[in-house]
Amino acid sequence: MVAFFYIRKPQPVENKDTCTMELHVALTPDSLLYWFGWAVSLLIITFPIWFGRNLSIQGRRAFERAWAFVLILAFTAMTSLSVSRGEFTWGGSLPIHMCGFSRLLIIGYFLVGKKWMGELVTFTGIAGGLQSLLTPEFTHGINPIYAFDYYVNHASIIAVGLYIIFVHQKPLQKGAWLRNFGRIQLMAVVALGVNLLTGGNYMYLMEPPIVDNPLVIRSESFPYMHVVFFELFAALNFLLIEVVLRRIRVRNSIGVRIF
Repeated sequence: MVAFFYIRKPQPVENKDTCTMELHVALTPDSLLYWFGWAVSLLIITFPIWFGRNLSIQGRRAFERAWAFVLILAFTAMTSLSVSRGEFTWGGSLPIHMCGFSRLLIIGYFLVGKKWMGELVTFTGIAGGLQSLLTPEFTHGINPIYAFDYYVNHASIIAVGLYIIFVHQKPLQKGAWLRNFGRIQLMAVVALGVNLLTGGNYMYLMEPPIVDNPLVIRSESFPYMHVVFFELFAALNFLLIEVVLRRIRVRNSIGVRIF
């Protein structure tokens, strides 16, 4: 019988800023919650693309603003909940992981319309969001509210990356992967600075995540080996995303033509 969820290495992680304990939980594919999360995520990823392609330009803009405000409200609500329950920590609750940065980029792109924000979230959203769905890690244990927020946000950042390609029909420029790989280095510098100030582990720069993921390379002799491989895999992921998405052509009435 398959358990409702499976906890791999349930370990309390000490937050150096507050001396509180956070239970990090990794889900695996033998969990019903894992597949339920994927079902919810696929709906969130596909619906905006279908809906957006059937809207007028004015309707699309209204939809995108509403999407941005929903993300703002969700972040505000979850932060308020975390504070009210005494779970908020400066070292673990800020939107400074790659997926947190991606959520901010989505809000900025939909409300301000800066092209570089849309281009960057196409890479960070698809690459980071997909990895987060394949190997989920919750920082507040198995809590239904936090779990739902986790899947909604990570599916949303994937959805927006694809939405820009299929709905806005904005193809990636040649070499975009390298330009945006450089931009995430700036994100990493910000995350590192916050980590040093708060004792946090944003963007997993200080310690690797606990998930079972072949891309997470651990080394006892060199504790930051996982960061080196993160960089390598991120570069390869970004390059692959550019190669695939540059070969996609969108037809207004027929659908999607690949190659």
